[in-house]
Amino acid sequence: MANQPSIHGIILGYCIRHYREALQKDNPKWTQHFVGGESAGLDPEHYSKIERGKYPHTSFITVANIARTLDCSLDTLFEHYEKELANYYKNRLDDNDGD
Repeated sequence: MANQPSIHGIILGYCIRHYREALQKDNPKWTQHFVGGESAGLDPEHYSKIERGKYPHTSFITVANIARTLDCSLDTLFEHYEKELANYYKNRLDDNDGD
């Protein structure tokens, strides 16, 4: 039950994946295995689950290590997260207005 996807984990994973894939466009080394296993010190499978939103309450230290690996500030990552979360809730409200 603790690893049930939540919108918060899904959006955090989306934002992390967004930054990794942007780096990967310029350099193919930026795989999940490279970021998670070789750079951020995580099990690659664990990192993959973070990107897929399987961990709704990823620790601050883990997120900080990932952000550092991606050369992305926590502020930037959090701003992206807040924007995506606001878009999610706005879209839910817009969808419910038609009911």
